[in-house]
Amino acid sequence: ATFNLELMEAEAVRQGWLERILGYPLNVRSPKQMQRLCYEQLGMPVQRNRKTGGITCDDNALEKLALREPLFRPIYRRISELRSIGVFRSTFVQMKLDHDGRVRCSYNVAGTETFRYSSSEDAFGFGGNLQNIPSGDEELDLPNVRVLFQPDPGYTIFDCDLDRADAQVVAWEADDTPLKEIFRAGLDMHLQNARDIFNNPRLTKDSKERKLAKAGCHAINYGAKPATLSRALGITMVEAERFYDRWFALHPAIADWHKRVENSLVTTRSVTNKFGYRRYYFDRVEGLLPEALAWVPQSTVALVIDKGLVNIDRNLRGRVDPLLQVHDSLVMQCRTDSFDRLKAEVKEQLRITIPYDDPLIIGVGIKASTSSWGECEDLDW
Repeated sequence: ATFNLELMEAEAVRQGWLERILGYPLNVRSPKQMQRLCYEQLGMPVQRNRKTGGITCDDNALEKLALREPLFRPIYRRISELRSIGVFRSTFVQMKLDHDGRVRCSYNVAGTETFRYSSSEDAFGFGGNLQNIPSGDEELDLPNVRVLFQPDPGYTIFDCDLDRADAQVVAWEADDTPLKEIFRAGLDMHLQNARDIFNNPRLTKDSKERKLAKAGCHAINYGAKPATLSRALGITMVEAERFYDRWFALHPAIADWHKRVENSLVTTRSVTNKFGYRRYYFDRVEGLLPEALAWVPQSTVALVIDKGLVNIDRNLRGRVDPLLQVHDSLVMQCRTDSFDRLKAEVKEQLRITIPYDDPLIIGVGIKASTSSWGECEDLDW
């Protein structure tokens, strides 16, 4: 209840700010009001839904408009915050608890194509989607909803997270020696990429170039072209083309991997990960490459975390209680007086070998708290 009141107050502050700026009340969840604001009053270029072709002011559309129109960015920020806070309240804070005060859900075993879990409220109306519980956003000043999830009395809740998992799988799929060396040396991958792309060894962690490299390299690895890169990063087409060409010049093995995946799509209409799982595609091959490129690392990482979960259930049952699988992490709890002894065993159960010719074992980080999931702090194993 206290957290809900805090969110209501935060919502009122942002709604008041918008009314002062615009001169009238705005319902940010009304498509008609949002379209009138953006396309009639502010005269910004109309955005359309890719699938339906209809005019839209969804989050993706507003983000694109904010990148194009700097004066719109403060308004976009408040709209985004209001929408997020509304989702926090309705989806998470007001989630219906089971009779014993716990949150439960229903899992759809065929919910995703990448073996990630898909959850929703159960047959009795309790719980909800537990795969996207917000951890807060400092940039948007949004709260950490995970503080609502607390361990049982006398227990420690802990979160084990695979380290840079998708990016490592991409490096091993492409057999890209420079990227593999960055991971093996434990370097800041995004900072190193930025220094290489912008040819500036003095760049720091706080530099804008690092942020560009983090988003841009990931996008290119998954098939983004310069036009998409320009929109996503808010840079000119010339800058995007220079970024794109520089990345492939530095890492030709990534381009070779793209060609192998594309050839697999053309010849077999499928792609396969190193665990032997295969994904078939029945749509037109043109335009499928980004989806296929993303499937390989995402499915591989999901299988790694799932195999680790199975190991923990088999070998540590009764001592460690798995609570959630969230993409590339596991949330668990155990008795506080046994936590230090169990850490090493948990780490060993999560040590999964991906069978490349050069085998890959993705490292795991750990953070823990006796108070709540949202207050977990990084620990050394």
